[in-house]
Amino acid sequence: MRNLPLVLAAVLIGTPAVAKAPTIRVSGWARPTVAPQKSAAVYLSLHNGGPGSDRLLAISTPVAGSASVHSTTMAGGVMRMRGVASLPIAASQRITMKPGGLHVMLTGLRAPLRAGQKLPLTLRFERAGLVRTSVPIQMTAASEDHGHHGH
Repeated sequence: MRNLPLVLAAVLIGTPAVAKAPTIRVSGWARPTVAPQKSAAVYLSLHNGGPGSDRLLAISTPVAGSASVHSTTMAGGVMRMRGVASLPIAASQRITMKPGGLHVMLTGLRAPLRAGQKLPLTLRFERAGLVRTSVPIQMTAASEDHGHHGH
């Protein structure tokens, strides 16, 4: 019993108290679509309020067959879209997706996205796990633009 404090100290030291999962806050918006359209764009703002970096691994929504992050670049007057396998987000970083840049591409829409409704999303992060949210469906970004954006 004399060694009990040493055993407890070893257990406490071995417990990673600092390895707390990052806190990810998600906001954003999605563009409305019309009946024959089977794809749509979603623009998210991701803020990592935690002490460590994280990585967005996947996105899903019940209203589309698939959802994935894409980057849009302009090269030689040609706009190109490329899928992004995973999106790193450093501690305290904010990533703001916007038209002409990073965005979430929804494909295989099951119904049109109607202005005034909400779009449910589930984001899966490497460390923060699942983050469920919903974003408004509207024509343009809300006026939450603070004039500075992380990349």
